[in-house]
Amino acid sequence: MNDSHQFPVKKAFLYALIGSVVLGALLGILTILSGHFGWLEIRVLLTTVTVAGASICGLACGAYLSTKRGKILPLAGIGLTLFAGGMLIAGIWEEITSDGFWQVTASASVFAVACAHLSLLSMARLADSFRWSLAAAYVVILGVASLIVLLILRERYDAGMFQLLGVAAIIDAAITVVIPILHRLSRDEVTGTAGRPGAATAPAASRVAEIDAELASLRARIAELERIKAQA
Repeated sequence: MNDSHQFPVKKAFLYALIGSVVLGALLGILTILSGHFGWLEIRVLLTTVTVAGASICGLACGAYLSTKRGKILPLAGIGLTLFAGGMLIAGIWEEITSDGFWQVTASASVFAVACAHLSLLSMARLADSFRWSLAAAYVVILGVASLIVLLILRERYDAGMFQLLGVAAIIDAAITVVIPILHRLSRDEVTGTAGRPGAATAPAASRVAEIDAELASLRARIAELERIKAQA
């Protein structure tokens, strides 16, 4: 499909983010000036926060989608973001108290954030020797999200689960820091090879030497033929 006909995902989420921030700021100003902060204002504020959070996740997924290096992950992230955002807004305004509703909403929100996180990391351009880090990031981040959802759905907490989640979260944070560094190292590696003195000109110089040798051989052959012709 032509890019000009594609829905501007990043632009839509960007406008939603800007609108939610402006609305939240206006609401805060009006609340301070009026001196009244009731349940309506709380719901509006929660809604703007939800839209802002969903817009950030959507922007991350849309940015990766625009690179055309993957579709499943960013599209899944956008779908989960829209679903979770809609459920949260519905729960805020309808005052839904069902445990199942909020468990599903929280689970979708967790995986939406995980997809956005992975979308950002997936935009890194890594050398072949560093690609293992991205595979590790998928395993760790989705593992952390799965553990959180398991805790949400089980509604029973034990020390072992929290310890496992803590260890996984630390690895998650570490891999999130490491991948941008490896991205930079990969870029420096490519740039350094291209910029090294003589690296780009070495093949050309070798080819010139071969041509000179061939010309010298041809000149010698021509001289020999001229000598044979003169003797005939």
